[in-house]
Amino acid sequence: MLARLGETWVVTRANNRPAIEGGLSSLPPEERPRFVYVDLPAWARSWKRGQRGVRLYYLMWQLHALRRLRQLHREEPFDVVWHLTLANAWLGSAGAWVGAPFIYGPVGGGGGSYLDPRIVGARGMLYEIARAISASGGRYLNPLARFAWRRAALILAQNEDTVRWLPSRYRTKVKVFPNVAVDVVPEPREPTPERPVALFAGRLLHWKGGAFAVRAMEHLRDWQLVILGTGPDESRLRRLAKEFGVEDRVAFRGWVSRQEVLRFMREKAGVLLLPSLHDQAGWIVGEALTLGLPAICLDRGGPPTLGATCVALDGPSRTARSLADAVRTAPQGPLPQWDLGSRFLQLKDLLEAANLSDESTALEGLRLSE
Repeated sequence: MLARLGETWVVTRANNRPAIEGGLSSLPPEERPRFVYVDLPAWARSWKRGQRGVRLYYLMWQLHALRRLRQLHREEPFDVVWHLTLANAWLGSAGAWVGAPFIYGPVGGGGGSYLDPRIVGARGMLYEIARAISASGGRYLNPLARFAWRRAALILAQNEDTVRWLPSRYRTKVKVFPNVAVDVVPEPREPTPERPVALFAGRLLHWKGGAFAVRAMEHLRDWQLVILGTGPDESRLRRLAKEFGVEDRVAFRGWVSRQEVLRFMREKAGVLLLPSLHDQAGWIVGEALTLGLPAICLDRGGPPTLGATCVALDGPSRTARSLADAVRTAPQGPLPQWDLGSRFLQLKDLLEAANLSDESTALEGLRLSE
């Protein structure tokens, strides 16, 4: 999308190179960004394993990449430096130090924690407490985040929760723009199951709200819940299904490919039931809506911005009943679409409305960095 606006440079980690170069061949030459690969020395990243330590690694990587960014800016000055990932408002961005006008986001990070062990479990409680402490520390103590907010000509927020979370002095330059831009093509859906099916798809983590989905089945006796995905919360969800007497109507199908998920949406699902506690956007919600599948979610984070049908978060029993009511009355007919073409036009309009020319830049011939 950015490369369609002008010349685009992307600075990213070296381990992403094979996947990136494999994907570039599918783009027309005029829409291919130029990639610059930067990584920490082997000794400085040997301790990182998967998601363990990813935030500390990310901060170290940014500071390491900053020197390369400044070098590129001296050789071919950028019109705009644009921070895209990680999309977290309280981690901050070294891009604000490059010296060009700076756009930050879309970033998330807003939304409070949910501290009810009946839904998140004991391990989830610890996670939610740690998340709240990290977000508060990042908001008040992280100079990289505060400098990024101050220097940004434009801040894109994933959702209204993040707008409210940011300090009030910066909100005048914040626009809500979720990062969802899906490559699915709307097609007629033809669900044909004998009984209506609610789909829950995603990693089985406590904050994805699988416990709410399972408990909602107590009030949806004519429905089946199909869960696509795996994760550490699976055993707890199976216990909950048995505890509430719905195990015969909750099917755990495990991990499946994205194409299989999309096929299930088109051919079998009646609704997407994703009562996530703090998804900042929710790509699967955008995919479902673009395919014409109603999405039932909680009124938190990104789904309300995407146009999902959302219910208020209350106690476990009342929330489960509200979700069940929303499933029964799920809207039919045209739904919001989040395809790449529509998102590009929205992005272009947003940039023009932001009047970045006041920041000594122009939208023609953008050079951008991530």
